[in-house]
Amino acid sequence: MKILAEVPGPIRVFAGGQTIADVSESAIPVEHVVREPSIVVKSRGHIGFSYYEGPFTHKTELWSYTLTDPEVEQKFVYYYLLTQAGRLQEVARATSVKLPQLGVKDTDTLPIPIPPLEVQREIVRILDQFTELEAELEAELEARRKQYEYYRDRLLTFEEASA
Repeated sequence: MKILAEVPGPIRVFAGGQTIADVSESAIPVEHVVREPSIVVKSRGHIGFSYYEGPFTHKTELWSYTLTDPEVEQKFVYYYLLTQAGRLQEVARATSVKLPQLGVKDTDTLPIPIPPLEVQREIVRILDQFTELEAELEAELEARRKQYEYYRDRLLTFEEASA
């Protein structure tokens, strides 16, 4: 991953856990690049999901879904999968002794309730908005933390008087 990332570019590579790298087009064989919005399944160790709309690829222990059914909003499925991550983490722990790992069948056979398309879209709209607001709140909290540290350090730093 470090070698691939030496030449940054538009192709995102998803690896285990939270590891990602943005690499050049020439670093990845063209047939391995997914160019459709997709759900990436992180299936080993910490089970999780990412929704990605740019070109990407992933290591072999991950997989991705690109849904084409016009009656299913792909991002709705992504948000639903996020609600199932804890349950799927337990499934992964039960099937692997050393490092929890899901199999493709664990997500392929997962029943997903599909409400009418209008309802799916409204749920996605609300959750997207919530996610955006959450990111703004995190940034604001980080700025306040830095501000607090700055003033705390200024107030508690006593400079010696010159004699």
